[in-house]
Amino acid sequence: MSGEISGIISKMKAQEMRLEVMSNNMANANTVGFKEDRVFRLPESHSSVWDNLSGVLPKDISSVPVYTFTNFDQGHLKETGNALDVALGGDGFFSIQTSQGPQYTRKGNFALNSDGTLVTQEGHPVLGKGGGKIQISGEKVVVSSNGAIIVDGAEVDTLKIVDFADKKRLLKMGDSLYSQQNPNDPGTPADKTLVQQGYIEGSNVDAIKMMTEMIDVIRGYESYQKTLQYMNETNTKTNEIGKLS
Repeated sequence: MSGEISGIISKMKAQEMRLEVMSNNMANANTVGFKEDRVFRLPESHSSVWDNLSGVLPKDISSVPVYTFTNFDQGHLKETGNALDVALGGDGFFSIQTSQGPQYTRKGNFALNSDGTLVTQEGHPVLGKGGGKIQISGEKVVVSSNGAIIVDGAEVDTLKIVDFADKKRLLKMGDSLYSQQNPNDPGTPADKTLVQQGYIEGSNVDAIKMMTEMIDVIRGYESYQKTLQYMNETNTKTNEIGKLS
């Protein structure tokens, strides 16, 4: 009986984790460049299949036998007409300079700071092809399909857009930024990616589908909860009968 109860508790914890991830996805359904996370249950022989999984194991794998991974499918592109809004059509990430080193994003609703530096909405400098900050001083800004930045007819820099063979090691850092945790995969130029000025990439969260899945998870959790309650009541009655006999 105790083994069955432990199994039910484990399944409830897995459902809790799924609900937590789904809730975060829903909260970011309208966040520019956001990529949804998914949760799946691991098979019992998880240790032998981990190398083939794209995700992050929870700290206590024996307690919660599930794993998470980020779905990097393209989000819907929305036209804004803003010259500093840029979206990527295809694979790849914009390169961003942060206090923690280079990070990467699909969130292309950029701006200019007081120094004329191209930055993210959070103020992080956007990197050019040579790895330096992009300075813009002029009136008309054009971003070509290959990422070249042309100001008043003169090319000033090119967006540094890279892709990774090992996306499973990209760690979410917040604000739709990622840090590459694999030192052997620093990224390669995403030359085939189409850069589209005046567009932003929306979240790839399907809100209706996610809400439906959340309802299923809640129902599953409640079902496990009722089963656990029944098993506890049965166990209590069994012990009481044992005492009387």
